[in-house]
Amino acid sequence: MIFLVGFSLLLSCKGVLCDEVTQSSPDQTVASGSKVTLLCTYYTTQSNPDLYWYRIRPDHAFQFILYRDNTRSKNADFTGHRFSVLHDQSRRTFHLVISPVEPEDSATYYCAMNPHSVAGAQEG
Repeated sequence: MIFLVGFSLLLSCKGVLCDEVTQSSPDQTVASGSKVTLLCTYYTTQSNPDLYWYRIRPDHAFQFILYRDNTRSKNADFTGHRFSVLHDQSRRTFHLVISPVEPEDSATYYCAMNPHSVAGAQEG
């Protein structure tokens, strides 16, 4: 199984302050039944950013996976108990964990942040 992990860097600057999301997981090949952790770090001056994981499947379907902020969370129905996050606010990490990996998980994965949202979780 081939896992493609999108490398993204998002900068949203106002003056000298920037909001930033970085994925540092390269393309990965992962065996079905194993566990994978996809890495994401972020920077924002906001205390409660909206954090998301999305994926684009080989058929080009765009899928919302999950959302978190300090008080709310939402997972897509397909995630079951296989998708979770390791969120460390002090280190500003938001890693996606998939276990066990299944063949239909092959996709390009993207971490995203909305630092100024007041609307809450929104599916793509």
